[in-house]
Amino acid sequence: AINEDVIIDANNFSYNKISNILNANGNVKIDNKDENYLIYANDATYLKNEELFLTKGDSKAINEGITIDADNFEYNKIANVINANGAVKVKDTLNDYLIIADDATYYKNIEKVVTKGNTDAFIGPRYIINSKNVTYLHNEKALKSKNKTKIKDKNSNRVYFTEKFNYLINQEIIRGEEVLIITNFNLPKSDKFFLENAIINLKDNKFIAKDTNIEFHKNTFDVENNDPRIE
Repeated sequence: AINEDVIIDANNFSYNKISNILNANGNVKIDNKDENYLIYANDATYLKNEELFLTKGDSKAINEGITIDADNFEYNKIANVINANGAVKVKDTLNDYLIIADDATYYKNIEKVVTKGNTDAFIGPRYIINSKNVTYLHNEKALKSKNKTKIKDKNSNRVYFTEKFNYLINQEIIRGEEVLIITNFNLPKSDKFFLENAIINLKDNKFIAKDTNIEFHKNTFDVENNDPRIE
């Protein structure tokens, strides 16, 4: 035990009194009762002077519906921030969201997750999002990025490509720039919608957009060699 708020269990401990650093290894469990955190790992180092926890190997953090799995953690107890790196999975167990990245930082006090690098998000059983440097706002239920993004709707087989996006998860609404919508993705009779700026309602496949260009599949109007467009 460190104090009344933080309890560490492990197979083995070593403590450097001069540097005020505790090393724990083997089935490490860190119970932060003050912040309602549970952290598990193979090994952990507690830098008491900095109130910093460093974990290595099979690291897992559990906090009020948010579960984070990764190779390693750096948990700043004062700032209440966890940085996770290596095979990171951030799961919202209450709402069925999963975010996968190589690096992610969870800001507990403001309920925000920020990823670095390529990021995949799975929103329930329906939507798959491939992007980069994504921000997830847990309280607002919003996912956004300023990078090129692909969003696949598995139910309708529509794919949305956008330069940047803001996805309101509960409303199933995307706000995007330079949007390309492809229906019947990778199948015959596929139509394309080019939208400069758009608000898209994924529930009913409707959108409001500026500067729209539409390319229908060739026999849309029962003309075999037709190449119909609307601008």
